[in-house]
Amino acid sequence: MSRAVIIGGGIVGLSIARALLKRGHEVHVIDQGPIPNPEGASVDRHRMIRPHYGAATGYARMVAPAFEAWDRLWADLGETHFENTGAISISLEPGDYAAKTLASFREAGIPHEVLDKAGVEERCPQLILPEAAWGVVAEPAGPLFADRIVAGLADWLRCNGATLEENCRIARVEPDAARAWREDGSEINGDRLVVAAGAWLPGLMPEQFGEAPAYRQALLYIDPPQDYAEAWRDAPPIVTLGDHTGYTLPDRRGAGLKIGYSNHRRRARPDVEGFASDFEAESQAIFQPFVPYLRKAEAYRPLRLQLGYYVLSPDRRFRFEAAGKGLVITDCDGQMFKFGPLVGERVAGMFDGAESAESLKHWAAGY
Repeated sequence: MSRAVIIGGGIVGLSIARALLKRGHEVHVIDQGPIPNPEGASVDRHRMIRPHYGAATGYARMVAPAFEAWDRLWADLGETHFENTGAISISLEPGDYAAKTLASFREAGIPHEVLDKAGVEERCPQLILPEAAWGVVAEPAGPLFADRIVAGLADWLRCNGATLEENCRIARVEPDAARAWREDGSEINGDRLVVAAGAWLPGLMPEQFGEAPAYRQALLYIDPPQDYAEAWRDAPPIVTLGDHTGYTLPDRRGAGLKIGYSNHRRRARPDVEGFASDFEAESQAIFQPFVPYLRKAEAYRPLRLQLGYYVLSPDRRFRFEAAGKGLVITDCDGQMFKFGPLVGERVAGMFDGAESAESLKHWAAGY
């Protein structure tokens, strides 16, 4: 039985740990905080899974096998932390994200429904849209209840023999030799080593990844007007509203209504900037792009911000770098969560010889 050391206790690290454990490997996961880590990008109330990927047809095709991997995880956990609400991408102008998604769906043969403006507003009565607007709906899609998933995975690993080492900072790693050193100087090694450290990677491996583009993203939880609270709960998540507005996740299972505005992100590192925020200024910056499209926009009440950090490459493709006994996973964007269990299974398969490191790298890049 081989031993795998995994640095990072988010969705990727825990999913790889589960897949390796199920294949009979000894697993040791290390995180600089608690597991789950409330400052980790994986720990939020909900995240979205959907096949809408604009022109990135390779990733759209990966969503169906991702759902199959989630089903295998639900069987292990004994609970399903997902609701199939469907998801919608709304077009506001020719050639935008929704238009690219529709072309991708047609190319890949992904089932979908196209709605005109009236159809979108019937499905989403909280919105008021321009005459030329339309939407593309697909399912299965909807919220993954992220905090419950990560907590459930961590509990499953503990119950099934994995070692989860919390509040341990790693000072140095040699992935190719499957070795790492804690801040106190003690060494940990295995037959395999995975680095899934998210936005902490540039600080952990500065020589190789010090210039990796890490970003800070704030998401806004908000109370809608009472007239539209039920509409938000019943409507599908909005993947995109044009190209310059944002996305939403509904208040299901008490998770709250969440909105995100991608253009609000900025280059920053968690080990440098930390988790402070200007609630009033940031909540307005996230909310204002939605205002022209919301009924009773003045009645919305911002509640709190959820901060997260991630590495985002210019081409928005996941990056898997294998060398010797090690694997570094980076450039995860905010999109890796939906593929967590599937990534875990593919990485474990690569370690056991089911595919080459080059094949895994090509797959992860969405080609």
